[in-house]
Amino acid sequence: MTTYDFKDVELLALKGKTILVTGASTGIGRETVKVAHRYGANIAIGDWNDGEGKALAEELGERVLFRKCDVSKWDDVLELFQETWKTFGIINAVLSNAGVTNENFLEDEIDPETGKLLPPNVKTIDINLTATIYVVKCAVHYFKKWPETRCQIVMTGSAASFIDTPPLYLYCASKAGILGFMRSLRTQLIKNNNVTVNMVAPWMTITSMLPQAVRDKWGTLPANEPWGVAYALLLPVVRPDINGKSFFVAGHQIVDFEDKLHETQPVWMGDQLSKDVDEGQKIMIP
Repeated sequence: MTTYDFKDVELLALKGKTILVTGASTGIGRETVKVAHRYGANIAIGDWNDGEGKALAEELGERVLFRKCDVSKWDDVLELFQETWKTFGIINAVLSNAGVTNENFLEDEIDPETGKLLPPNVKTIDINLTATIYVVKCAVHYFKKWPETRCQIVMTGSAASFIDTPPLYLYCASKAGILGFMRSLRTQLIKNNNVTVNMVAPWMTITSMLPQAVRDKWGTLPANEPWGVAYALLLPVVRPDINGKSFFVAGHQIVDFEDKLHETQPVWMGDQLSKDVDEGQKIMIP
């Protein structure tokens, strides 16, 4: 595995940069905003929670923009970017962090009038995955306005991007989708747009989203505080040459999975198939 040793002093590189963060009023996003602002960054906060967002902006004072934003709505996301550009100019980094876990996928809901099975609630997909697609689309559009500046996109995935997490079925699907999305972008954005893209995959993190029952049973296993995940989200911003990584965060340790996954490919794919797939990828990826 590749473990990243991240020092506080590296955060000094944030001074003067503009960072746009979605899902930033509470939890990991809130802590990321506070860390980045403390080290001198301009911050744009997008969140549906108007009260918490405004309170955070008032707490931080200068160099902060808050805009109420439902990330599952294209116009809200676009307007957040427009307002950030008008306020601060160049946007250096975009952290797509909004996420929810509420779902009852295996429970049937029946229309009381017709007796028909109702479709599942896909809000989790809309906020976790579709919204990330919206954020990335807007980010790349604006980054094209300053092609000489290396910019960063960081997506908040999850341990659920890699491992099964029942009963969070749609959450797992959405976070696996973010991993696939990052992998599909990492060769193209850096080559064509001077943009890096990385994903952070927090394991157990102590936030309001975590059920109390899980906290009670966790014991001495590694757990993150929001600030530890915040450091991982900001790592690609202060080290702009990092690209295409998946940072698994456990007990504040930041570990990349991507290099070792490819290195061990012959083990789980077989030598010949691994060689053939690598050759095929060279042909398929322009």
